[in-house]
Amino acid sequence: MALKQREKAASDARPEKKRAVRVNQNRIYRLIGEVDRPLLITIIALVCIGSVMIFSASYAVAESRFNDSYHFARSQVGFAIAGIVVMALVARMLDYRILKRFAYIFYVVVLGLNYLVPFFGQTVNGATRWFVIFGIQFQPSELLKFALVLACATYISNHHSEMRTLKGGALPLLLLTIPAAGATLLQSHLSATIIILLLMIVMMWLSGLKGVYFGVVMGSGLTLAAFVLTVGRGIIEALVPQALTRLQIWENPFAYMSYETGGKGWQPAQSLYAISSGGFWGLGLGQSNQKHGYLPEPQNDYIFAILCEELGFFGVICVIALFAVLAYRGYHVSQNAPNRFSSLLAMGITSQIIIQVLLNLAVVTNTFPSTGISLPFFSYGGTSLIILLAEMGIVLSISRYSFIEQG
Repeated sequence: MALKQREKAASDARPEKKRAVRVNQNRIYRLIGEVDRPLLITIIALVCIGSVMIFSASYAVAESRFNDSYHFARSQVGFAIAGIVVMALVARMLDYRILKRFAYIFYVVVLGLNYLVPFFGQTVNGATRWFVIFGIQFQPSELLKFALVLACATYISNHHSEMRTLKGGALPLLLLTIPAAGATLLQSHLSATIIILLLMIVMMWLSGLKGVYFGVVMGSGLTLAAFVLTVGRGIIEALVPQALTRLQIWENPFAYMSYETGGKGWQPAQSLYAISSGGFWGLGLGQSNQKHGYLPEPQNDYIFAILCEELGFFGVICVIALFAVLAYRGYHVSQNAPNRFSSLLAMGITSQIIIQVLLNLAVVTNTFPSTGISLPFFSYGGTSLIILLAEMGIVLSISRYSFIEQG
């Protein structure tokens, strides 16, 4: 009887040994797992569609300015290829945990660059927001958004037990955000300021801050905004001189289209004309009328209006669906991330893109005053596209560590 019991115990132990081997194999596979394929395919699809739309929206302007209809498209395709290479290298070779070690140093360096822009940067269309390095324009505010997300994710993960309190949770995040918002305000870059403040709200919500304190912060911010917009309009005029004018144009852009009013409402009005003329199926790829001298800079912030005109409601729904898939997969990677830091980082990067998409669509449709917000993967801009794809590479890198095969 004792011998049978020993044999039974030994046989029961064998599956446990096999299961332990499988668990160890799963841990190894987790370290060399593949990236999130739906997210990768979605990113590549958005880049490809964006590159096609850049050519379609810009060839008339490029022909008239540079006598080369491929001027903008050629540059954007080159940057897209470089960005995809950077994304692949980051996704496969970068250990995201290294970012946590240098998060604060990176934030301080990028913040310093943004404060130097007003003094040493290049002025384009009345705004000083760029450095020129080896003939390439570089906008430090694009890096600042990521640097803020990285710094907030690092702080929250290091001080998670203190995040429910006002002193240990809300105040440190505010101290990280206020200098960043101040730097973009000095550049008269209102769109970047809005995105930075919204990112702070997202990170604060994700931090686990107590609801009462979160409400206090939100209430204080809304009260300050209401005061500035009503009583303290002089503050806006001093910090961002063009903001009040844009608010007036937003109310009725068609009233500011004439030469007597400076034509300041021309761009949002022409954007609405483009959207309304697209119909359900659109006029056809390359068949836009508004890009032929009517809508200024159609390859930049208002490229979505050209997309509406050429691809119609159906094309718009398809593009929005791709962004929805990107958001879903990004948040899925975040939910399945191996630790709190990587989860917050993936959530912050994904939220940054979605915030920018929603604001751009609101500006193009005149739901929101014009603030110069680019559409991710679509608007013309090489360095911003490379930075964006590098951020996507970080999310893909995190997805490699978040996949565990069931044994």
